[in-house]
Amino acid sequence: MIFSTAGLVALVALSLGITAAGAAGNAKVITFTAQYSGKATAKVTDNVADISASGTGKAALIGAGKVSGTAKGDTSAQPCVPFTGPGTMTGTSGTIAFKVIAGSSACGDEQGNVFSVSGKASVVKATGKLAKAKGTLKITGVYDRGAGTFTVKFSGKLTQ
Repeated sequence: MIFSTAGLVALVALSLGITAAGAAGNAKVITFTAQYSGKATAKVTDNVADISASGTGKAALIGAGKVSGTAKGDTSAQPCVPFTGPGTMTGTSGTIAFKVIAGSSACGDEQGNVFSVSGKASVVKATGKLAKAKGTLKITGVYDRGAGTFTVKFSGKLTQ
């Protein structure tokens, strides 16, 4: 059997594509949920909000533990303040490092005291039961500026 160079290249590319598709098909999909509550602060200087939060709660597969994070927000955008920044969920069975990504925001009430939080967090690194997990999680929650408290939920599907 005689193959042309182009035919051989196409055959190799096709076999590599099938191998890659098979490897991707072997990825394990994990449903992830977590819920935390705790203390948060937002210090505003000019139009920049420096946000810090830490709390306790529970996450699927990593167990009871803590969440913490910092972020920067743009308060010139009202009533919804866009924000991004890094954070960590740590439990008895592992850790997830994440980054809140662009498009996330906190929308305040008329008095600017209670904010509805929504956005997405990209998993940067995970350990323990979720080692090598990747994906993006949905974030929903509430920040009460007057009380200095927050509640937040993370949910989504990760691949491992």
